[in-house]
Amino acid sequence: MDETSLRAQLELAVSAEPPLGHLVGNSLRAGRRLRRRRRATGAASLSAAAVVLVGVVPALTAGAGHQASRPRPAVAPEAGTAYVASGSTVTPISLATNTPGTPIQVPEGDAGPFPITAATSPNGRTVYEVGESAAQQVVTVTPIDTATNTAAPTITIKGAYDPQAFVVAPDGKTAYLSAPTGLFRISTATNTVSKAPECKSWYGQERWRNGDCWPMAFTPNGDTLYVCTDTTPRNGGRIVTAIPTTSDGPPTRIRLPLAGNEPGFPYFIAITPNGQTAYVLDEVAGAKPGLTTVVPIKVATNTPLAPIKIWAPGTTEGLVIAPDSRTAYVLSSRAVTAVNTATDQAEATIKLPEAAGNAYSMVLAPNGKTLYVLTPRGVVPIRTASGTVLPTIKVPYLYAFDVIAITPDSRTIYVGANITKGFRKVKQLRVPVIAARGIVPISTATNTAGHFINLGGDPFSITFAP
Repeated sequence: MDETSLRAQLELAVSAEPPLGHLVGNSLRAGRRLRRRRRATGAASLSAAAVVLVGVVPALTAGAGHQASRPRPAVAPEAGTAYVASGSTVTPISLATNTPGTPIQVPEGDAGPFPITAATSPNGRTVYEVGESAAQQVVTVTPIDTATNTAAPTITIKGAYDPQAFVVAPDGKTAYLSAPTGLFRISTATNTVSKAPECKSWYGQERWRNGDCWPMAFTPNGDTLYVCTDTTPRNGGRIVTAIPTTSDGPPTRIRLPLAGNEPGFPYFIAITPNGQTAYVLDEVAGAKPGLTTVVPIKVATNTPLAPIKIWAPGTTEGLVIAPDSRTAYVLSSRAVTAVNTATDQAEATIKLPEAAGNAYSMVLAPNGKTLYVLTPRGVVPIRTASGTVLPTIKVPYLYAFDVIAITPDSRTIYVGANITKGFRKVKQLRVPVIAARGIVPISTATNTAGHFINLGGDPFSITFAP
């Protein structure tokens, strides 16, 4: 973590928080942020019941000297549920009221700093929560029935550790989990696991033995699963494997082209909603600007195109694609780069506020209108139509989390947060003592942070169901 980001977090912890009404600024998955997981700092979960701290915001009234505003049309409450994993529980939270329900027990792993991931089935009936027991080299997948908020028997995947990604096929019949030990297939009808040979099959020769299965993405029609293989670059790594999932055709191995002499690692992959192109973020860690690239792959032919250079400095933290398939967005430490998918050219870099610190992660509103970047100082909204950076949304209790998610209707953002109580010294630094851990909702209509929701543990993943 850079000095600016750490200083920002410590300053937030010691500063008096402004009233909720003043936390106003003007106005996103999976998945997950893989390298963030490897360098995240672990923290023990607190044992506490899940509660919400409720407050009242005074209503605005018209009086002498004040003009009454026009009545606004009634807006229907937001339907659906957020499922937030923390420690050994998954807490359902009503999107209409931000009220947590009864926590659902799931196996508690010993993954330390590695957070778990989650996914929702296409029909919204099942949420899959993924955990890990690193000591036993076992990954657990717990299906949760969203109609009853009850957990089904846990699916145990032996021989797996450090889960990288979990995806459910668009038809809902199969789920896949990627890990350093390979790719695993789960039948959602029977909850049985089988080893998918396609990702591991390239390790038969000497040069492929160090390979891992990392991020992956389905084409919208579900015909193909693209899996990034993170092998040692000097041994011929940087491979994306296209795996047919609805036919018996052989997998296609796609080697990413180099933009220079420095080979990178494929850390993120996303596919345009129109299904035409896959974009792979190929990062050269600690390299000069222009060496990290985004590589387009034409889905129809599995042909990689010329790498698109990313000139923003710092490490890359995410890749998302607009719902109209016209733009891909790459998050770097201090900026966002928009990539025109029609020309496969990087457009002007959108710089983040200097005071924000190094960015953690980002989400794109499902309506495509706003990009939200999580930083140590708060959430930075960016209008995608104009590239305008709006005032940072201040979030009370924000500290050292990269968890951010946005509801399917784009109304609410949830970010990981905590409450601090006192300090302790760690190598001459005053580090806050965490008293409570949870999330904070943010209204995208007003860009205001809501009340802290105490989950009793670190929020590791957030997913939604209708």
